[in-house]
Amino acid sequence: MQKRQTFLLIGQSNMAGRGELNRVPPIVDDRIQMFRNGCWQNAVEPLHDDRPDLAGVGLAMSFADELLKSEPDQIIGLIPCAVGFTKIEQWLPGTALYRRAFNAALESGERLNGILWHQGESDSDDEARAKRYREHFIESVQALRRDFSLLDLPFISGELGDFINAAIGFPFSRKISAIFRELEATLSNYACVSAEGLTATADGLHFNAPSLREFGRRYARAYMQLISNRTT
Repeated sequence: MQKRQTFLLIGQSNMAGRGELNRVPPIVDDRIQMFRNGCWQNAVEPLHDDRPDLAGVGLAMSFADELLKSEPDQIIGLIPCAVGFTKIEQWLPGTALYRRAFNAALESGERLNGILWHQGESDSDDEARAKRYREHFIESVQALRRDFSLLDLPFISGELGDFINAAIGFPFSRKISAIFRELEATLSNYACVSAEGLTATADGLHFNAPSLREFGRRYARAYMQLISNRTT
């Protein structure tokens, strides 16, 4: 029986995926599975159904595809729980979204190998929320590790896109990206993935499909580096 590595996908729309489905070739591989409607099934984009009218390419399929290049004899399991237009306060322990993601992971029947996070756009339009972001992010990471009884669970976040800025109503986006980078020095088994050079869809807020494919590969390399660091 093939080993399944399982990852929980949480955050807001850039984790859920808003990339244009017709801009990149689909990733089709029966070694990549998603947990949906209470069962494991072959993964197909869009993975998330938070906004059926907007859902598209995300970063998780290329993340899985990249992992399979280094370990082809495995299955990658993805548990999609991101929800667009959510603030970090909605992901704190005890909230509905936190409980939903936690319960989905338990229902999957698998032990988590990592958590992939992308969120922060909805907190970058307000200075007070941006100032609280670091505290709330650490609280969420620590609570998830504690509640899953996996205190060394790898946790990977990604920078916000450089295209997200004051001109489109999000003046504190760089502050939040800086928080993600700085926490690499203080949070164990945590990595921040660079969004340098990635570009947006026409709305100027979401990563486009080619960028999400690259972002997913960067997440995979960050995860593999974390695992390598733990075993050396």
